[in-house]
Amino acid sequence: MTIKKTSAIFGFILILVLVFYLRVYIKDLFFELKKITLPDEITYNSIDNLSGSAGINLAVPFSSQAPYGDWDLPYLEACEETSALLVDYFYRNEKLSPKIVKREILQMVDWENKRFGYHEDTTAQETATLLKEYFGYQRVDVIYDFSFEDIKEQILSGRPVIVPVAGRLLNNQFYKQPGPIYHTVVVKGLTKDGNFITNDVGTKRGHNYVYDATLFYDAIHDGPIDVNEFSSAALEKEILTSRKAMIVVYPNEK
Repeated sequence: MTIKKTSAIFGFILILVLVFYLRVYIKDLFFELKKITLPDEITYNSIDNLSGSAGINLAVPFSSQAPYGDWDLPYLEACEETSALLVDYFYRNEKLSPKIVKREILQMVDWENKRFGYHEDTTAQETATLLKEYFGYQRVDVIYDFSFEDIKEQILSGRPVIVPVAGRLLNNQFYKQPGPIYHTVVVKGLTKDGNFITNDVGTKRGHNYVYDATLFYDAIHDGPIDVNEFSSAALEKEILTSRKAMIVVYPNEK
């Protein structure tokens, strides 16, 4: 074998090794290049006369449900808690840090275990109870069987919406495949084309994650009560046949 041919083979192998080890960064680069321009984020204190003609994007702070990249329990099952925390800090108009998120998740999990007997895969109504009793919000509505326009109305009123979803229907490329059976996402805005801008806590890349409106709306399903009584297969079937639900939090009067 000639030196030239050996060098070519070695170079090819080196390229393959580099691609393997840099695959996450390459995937992130393509994701960033594909991103569309989104409306500027609007803080809670700046909300006034909102219009959806050019899109809208509420400045809901972001963290994944694994603030330090640890996807073991309880963080693996902390999407509802983290989503509730993001909305709370939006109304506070305060920033989140990994330290705060970790502390709050652990406290919420402990509270839910005492209140419900579990913390995994809470229903929309149970998450609303968390927002009322743990966070102290006086009005938290759970709305069922709503339309796309109903979500849009809430966003244009300056209220982010928390929705439970059948996670695998979202086809999010950044989930650990095949994705979560049951998940919770914050809808925080609309693009000018009418797609949903979300904070998806199920991935570290979930800030301002845009979902096709039809795909996302079809994925919205509430979870069952007593989730621990279901096997994975039975849980997925139950969720896919359940009704749509969304949680709307109203800020307390000052």
